[in-house]
Amino acid sequence: MQATHVARRVAKALAVTVVAAALSHLLLSDGLSLSQWQQAAANVGGDLGGSGDTAFSAAVVNTLLAMPAVLWLGMRLLRERRVYVTVLVGTVGWFFTVGQCIDRLAERPDTVMPLGPLALFVVVTALSSVVLRPGPGPLPQSRPSGE
Repeated sequence: MQATHVARRVAKALAVTVVAAALSHLLLSDGLSLSQWQQAAANVGGDLGGSGDTAFSAAVVNTLLAMPAVLWLGMRLLRERRVYVTVLVGTVGWFFTVGQCIDRLAERPDTVMPLGPLALFVVVTALSSVVLRPGPGPLPQSRPSGE
């Protein structure tokens, strides 16, 4: 029975991580696209209401804020407790995954991250959900000797 709880928790974490990665990737791609549009407008003397550097920074910050929020909210909506390790691993993992792929995305924001690092991120984050998972119940209390 314990294995089914672990499998169910990992499956929930897998689904939530895929949704969180898709949303964060979308935010990052849109932000990088806006950054390129603002850079192009600045180069020809136009003004879209901001700088490309600001849009680039906002894209990175937004994706790093969205990841922990979606992971935590998704797992809590699926009635899982003790999701701190999953949120921490997912946030740090997403930071490194984005850092690894940001050059490729900055060149063409409409592309998808390489599937290898993306799949590794999803699997590691989902598996981290079993680190602090709640047990099936309280452990039986042992009686102190001498009573």
